Amino acid sequence: MRRRAWSSLGGSLLLAITLSACGTPPVTSVNKNSDPAPVNSSVVQSLQRQIREREKRIADLESQLDALRVIDQDMEKRRKSSRRPSTLTPAATDQLR
Repeated sequence: MRRRAWSSLGGSLLLAITLSACGTPPVTSVNKNSDPAPVNSSVVQSLQRQIREREKRIADLESQLDALRVIDQDMEKRRKSSRRPSTLTPAATDQLR
């Protein structure tokens, strides 16, 4: 169960990274006749925006990963607590007889 959850999370993370890379527009060539300063500025701003969007997506994925870790720990605790002890002790009413 645990391996399946981590495998699913890893696949989802890989898919999210792949999809985020697909959403970025290709860089167009710079026209040499125009002023290079405004073009470079707009390219830099575009790249900075893309970096912010990716950082936000990474933060979201890290948050989801943390939530899955908490769920996994909770499930592990529940599974351990639901196991019965290997030796059963008699109930208090049985001891009074």
